[in-house]
Amino acid sequence: MKKEIAVDDKKDIKKQRIKMYFLEAAKDLILAQGVESVSVRKVAYMAGYSYATIYNYFEDLNDLLWNVKSLFIKDIGAYMHNKVNEPLYDVDGIKRLFKAYIAYYYENPNVFRFFYFHLLRKPEKEAENTEGDPNFAEIWEETFKGFVLNGTLQAQDIEVVSKIFIYAMHGMIALSFSNNGDLTEENVYQDLEKIVDYLL
Repeated sequence: MKKEIAVDDKKDIKKQRIKMYFLEAAKDLILAQGVESVSVRKVAYMAGYSYATIYNYFEDLNDLLWNVKSLFIKDIGAYMHNKVNEPLYDVDGIKRLFKAYIAYYYENPNVFRFFYFHLLRKPEKEAENTEGDPNFAEIWEETFKGFVLNGTLQAQDIEVVSKIFIYAMHGMIALSFSNNGDLTEENVYQDLEKIVDYLL
């Protein structure tokens, strides 16, 4: 019985390893050339497998890209942690945190375009599986708890304030990337500071 379990474990490890080859190949393509460049054949070629092999691991290209998106979300979290090792949730700390978030997209513009300009649907098999998804309500509660404690915000305000920040940051980045106006990266950081000061 133990031998059978060991064999199954090895098979599962191998399957996960091959799956990661495909995900990393797609991720590298997006970073270098944008999501438009990603195809099943290209990803398979970069991973060192035949394109038909991908379908043993993913239903289709959308399923592959959905999984790649999860990798990028983890990358953003790691990037922000490295930039702001021990975040302080005061006004200056919030500014540093959000500037790090914006900086990631300026360093990786193709990720922003992938996230917000590429139509991606949640695969059916993932519909009920939310394990491992970020709990944004908890993240925002932690981020703004200091402002609730000092009376600047009410607990019920956190949801709408967090949405204002997210929409503002994404809107500014989109305008900057589209060259629709004079929003440079520096201007975006300056405007972010004004918004934080106004709201907090």
